[in-house]
Parts: sequence; structure tokens; C-alpha cells
Amino acid sequence: MHDVRKNHVTSAELVRSFAKWRDASQTTPIFVTTHGRPSHVLTSARLFQQLTQNSGRENTLLAEEQLTGLADWLGESIILCTADEEIIYANARARQYCRLPALRPGITLAEAMPALEGSVIQVQYRRTMATGEALQADIPSVFAKDCWTHLQSIPLGDRLVLMMRDITDEVEHYRMADAKHAMLDAISLHPDVSYVHITLRGLIEATDPSFRKWMDVSDEKLCGVRLGDLVVRKQRLAFRNALDRVYEDNERQQIEIELMPNKAASLRVKLAIVPLQGAYGLEGASVIMTRVPD
Repeated sequence: MHDVRKNHVTSAELVRSFAKWRDASQTTPIFVTTHGRPSHVLTSARLFQQLTQNSGRENTLLAEEQLTGLADWLGESIILCTADEEIIYANARARQYCRLPALRPGITLAEAMPALEGSVIQVQYRRTMATGEALQADIPSVFAKDCWTHLQSIPLGDRLVLMMRDITDEVEHYRMADAKHAMLDAISLHPDVSYVHITLRGLIEATDPSFRKWMDVSDEKLCGVRLGDLVVRKQRLAFRNALDRVYEDNERQQIEIELMPNKAASLRVKLAIVPLQGAYGLEGASVIMTRVPD
């Protein structure tokens, strides 16, 4: 039976016979004990380097296995590459989104996706590889016309991870929001046109300068006021019925009414009321008002 004590030495004995145990450690690790328990290991530099190098490779492989396993469950396109831009792995989403061909060993990003050559995407991931800096950007897509891509380039040891997703709908949403704001700004410049946003309870949520000037009331005092209370009493029922059809039937409505300004006679306006849809359903209504000439 192998005597495990042959590769154990007390710390005191190691000091007294260091040369002996140093030579012995060239072929097998020597456990140094303190109070009968192993506390250190004396081994050759060659064996130590082998152990640490293997551990590093195993950790890299483990990280890659974990990443690729996770990537199969994600909705984003994920590509794992070497420092030489060779594709190691691409999840199903990436193969579809990037229109990748069948991946062969050694194929590079530019070979698999020729459209990347000279693109902003290529500039970004090469900067990540050169600096080790994780980067992200929203850029025009090289995979489809008039589309946008959100790109993340992430260093992972000596590997590169590319994460991409289509954000065309989000960009279009922001573009439409910008167009809406520009349209409202244009309405505000017209002295005979104004707009009001109201909640599901009919309370004023936002107004423009024209409406505030018509009513001769500040924005702070108008917000939270029920729009129907600004309508002359005899027309309030007709206004409420129109608003109910907007909210209950999701129908756009037009109605002509008279408002009661703060310090002037009644003001006749024509209203266009449309439902205001939010991310989780109906949130209120947008009202465009046009002054009716006397």
C-alpha cells in the first residue's frame, strides 16, 4: 500500500532538510503540515504551471459552455468569436437575424457576413477587442434596409461576444413621438387652434398656450379641472355623451360647443376628440379645438 506520509513533511523538518524536500517535489507534490494538518504544498514550477494553465482553459471552456447554454434561451442574437474574429458559436436567433450561412470551422465574421466589412459594427467590435472595453450603440442595420440594430460588444477573456437585436419598432416609435411633438408645437403657434389632453375622468392633464390664453387661466390652475365644467351648462350633456362614445366605443367624435372663459363672453369652438391609447390600454383623450368665427 502506498504510504501517504512519504509526501508529507512538517514545517520544521522542511526548514532543516529543505534541499531534500525540494528535490522530492520535482516528481510529486509535498504537503507541508502544521500541527499535524496540511497547510501548504511544495511543488515544481513545471507542475504548478501545468495546473494553472489547465485551470484557466477549463474556466474559459466552462464560461463558454454557460454562455452558449444561456444564449439558446435568449431572444437576442448572440455570436461568440475568437480574438481573430473566428465564429465559435451563434445562437438560432443570430443565424436568423444575421442571415448566417452554415458555419464551418475557421469562418470569420466578415466571411459569414460580408456586409460587416467597413461598417460601424465592425469598427465597434474591433475597438472592443483592442481596448477590452464593452460598448453598445444603436445603428442602422446592415442586414435589412430601413431597419435599426442595437449592438453590444463585450470582451469575455480572450473571446468576443456580440449581442444584437432589432430596434426598428422602437426607433419608429421615437420618430413618431418627435413628429407628434413637432405637430403640437405647430398647433400652439396658431392663435385659432389649441389642444388639450384629458384623463379617463375627463380631467385636464395638459394644455397649450393658445387654450390658456383663450381661457385666461394659467396652466397650473387648468390642470386637474374637469373639461366638461368649462362648457356652458346647456351643452354639458352633449359633451359628456360625445366623450362617453370616445371612451366606451373607441369612436372619434366631433362636436361644436361653447366654452366659458375666465373674463370674457362665451367662446364657440369645434372639438375633435380621439381616444389616447397607452402601453396598457386607454389612458384618456386628445382634444383639438378650433375657434369658430363669430
